Amino acid sequence: MHRAGLVCALLSVLPLAQADEPETAGSAVLDPLEVTTGVPAPGDPAIQAASIDVLEGREKERRERASLGQTLEHLSGVSTVTAGNNVGKPVIRGLSGNRVRILSDGIAVDHQQFGTRHSPNVDPFLSERIEVVRGASSILYGSDALGGVVDVKPLALGFSEDGARRVSGDTLVGFGSNNEQWDTGLRLRSEGPAWSFVGAVVRRDAGNTTTPSDPVFFPPPPGPGRQDEPAYTGELDFTDFEQTTGQVGVGYQGDFGTVSLRYTGWRNEHNFLLPPPAGNLPPGAGPEGIGQSLENDELQLRGELPAGERWTLRPILAWQNNLRRSNAAGTPRSELFDGTIDVEFDQYTARLEAEHGLLGVFDAGTLGIEYRYKEQESRGTTQLTPGGERTNIGAFAFEQRTIGALTLQGGLRFDFIETVGDEHRTRAPTPFSGHASNDYRVTTGSLGATYALTRELTLAANASRGFRAPTLFEQFADGVHGGVAAVQRGNPDLDPERSLNTDLGLRWRSPRISASATVYRNRINDFIFLQDTGASAPNGLPIFVNRQADATLKGIELQGSVKITETVELSAGVDLVDGKNERTGEELPLLPADAFRVEGTWSPRRLPLNNPYIRVGMRYNASKDAAPGEPFAQFDDAPFGTASTDSYMVYDLGAGFEIPGPGTRPARLDLEVRNLTDESYRDFLDTYKGYALSPGRNVSVQLRVPL
Repeated sequence: MHRAGLVCALLSVLPLAQADEPETAGSAVLDPLEVTTGVPAPGDPAIQAASIDVLEGREKERRERASLGQTLEHLSGVSTVTAGNNVGKPVIRGLSGNRVRILSDGIAVDHQQFGTRHSPNVDPFLSERIEVVRGASSILYGSDALGGVVDVKPLALGFSEDGARRVSGDTLVGFGSNNEQWDTGLRLRSEGPAWSFVGAVVRRDAGNTTTPSDPVFFPPPPGPGRQDEPAYTGELDFTDFEQTTGQVGVGYQGDFGTVSLRYTGWRNEHNFLLPPPAGNLPPGAGPEGIGQSLENDELQLRGELPAGERWTLRPILAWQNNLRRSNAAGTPRSELFDGTIDVEFDQYTARLEAEHGLLGVFDAGTLGIEYRYKEQESRGTTQLTPGGERTNIGAFAFEQRTIGALTLQGGLRFDFIETVGDEHRTRAPTPFSGHASNDYRVTTGSLGATYALTRELTLAANASRGFRAPTLFEQFADGVHGGVAAVQRGNPDLDPERSLNTDLGLRWRSPRISASATVYRNRINDFIFLQDTGASAPNGLPIFVNRQADATLKGIELQGSVKITETVELSAGVDLVDGKNERTGEELPLLPADAFRVEGTWSPRRLPLNNPYIRVGMRYNASKDAAPGEPFAQFDDAPFGTASTDSYMVYDLGAGFEIPGPGTRPARLDLEVRNLTDESYRDFLDTYKGYALSPGRNVSVQLRVPL
């Protein structure tokens, strides 16, 4: 399907509204009252210059997966890097990894995302809502927010207003057939006039991913016309995982304001399936699996303190500990940890936000300062990423002014960042001796506006500067990276990336129709990318190094939903993105394929069930060629598999209803069938595409019971 056809297909399903009607239960139109991420002051997403989505409530519960990326991939402009059913790394407007800033309740967190498959250590079950901001957001969040921001809001600590204490909760039981995954979770709340408590835990236990059982082919010698067939189909060994996460929080409310203390812990053990050994031995003739163990702990102490009639102070202290341990090729997790890669860091953040109301010419805004310090130890026998330190000091101001139908938003930020590679924090030999340091001073700014053309139609425009300082990994990496089947080497002379993101959009919102159309351009100077040198290490793996060139990304996002009748709603979305290396003229690595999605929901009123619904969806991805030299591009030249992918179309089916109980809140049963026809395909951002198919049919059942 050509791009013009994709656009026409979306426009054809968005008829003009005939009358105003209320939203149906479970609608994707989310809380229009307030968004807090990436804005100068909380407010309606419709009047924000940036393009923002909020996922919460029933829609969030229905979309929840084990990973953050898979939970958000239905949103326009958002896709995900996957590896079977375990990994889900968000991609926003073609950018991922360290170019998408992940926040935990407004505080930047790091999950060692230097690897293509390293996804955020987040379980969506432990969140109240998730806010997604598209486009550069360095004004509020500093480095790494070139593509956008994902803010995971934790379970709310609320307080009762009538003096009574209320205790509530809910349980989750779910099963997925594809990898025999069991999900069990519990959330509890206790809310009083002064003290509030919240606690939650969720366990996910999954077997191997299953793909359609297509024929496989493995030379040598290569077979004409069969070279792109996968080396593995059916059940993929070494794709199982176990994940346990929990959260405990306490809040206190007094005349001075509120304070809260919250701990979140995340544990994950999994295997990765490797490509056939050295690319020329058949499956089973050499090492096939890598076991990994990941841990993440976060502690946040925060306050919300009114200071006069116009100011609210929000002091925050946060600590994060993250541990990544990975085995050598051929050592799955069942054989315990062998010490190959062992990277751990502690990150400390102190942030003070001062939010104000009417002040001079500004209606509202936020001033802030932030200090972040990270210390990392690399204890493994393989020096993939070294130990070291990173210090970041930032100060910012973000303000808003409304003049009639026009709302203006603008801000400035200054950052100082110092990165130090430390030989003494690195067990394995490093490419430097003693300390190697780089420091950067960066000023960024943004200016955006929205104009209400009519009561329903809003025009939005935004221009924002972003930056990203090179990481320890990008500067000093030197070792085998099993996740991309290559040797990776850093570049200590890298400059920071600096971007100018501009976008223009139209947004329509009425009781029957919600729609938006956005075009954007993101120019990134000194874009850092891994490139295949064409040389091979003694172990036969290709050697990748970090290089820089100016780059430009351009794209279109179209999304909309319309109530055709009182019981039928239709939604659709189109995502098109191009990215070019301005020096070579080649495409940027790991861009998502052009995509089109459509979903119809029927909510019958006369069935003998409470609030039932039936959903039918279709997902179409266009064909896409791997960029020269990008990670996994080597599989285009292997005697099996492929790095480039054909177009595909898969169908999904969902249904659900409420079950009345003794309390005021009903239980909910949801059924979903992904890849209904068990289609054989490879998604371009599936990192197993080089040697295996993407997951086949998955029938999942989820029961949520309130307590």
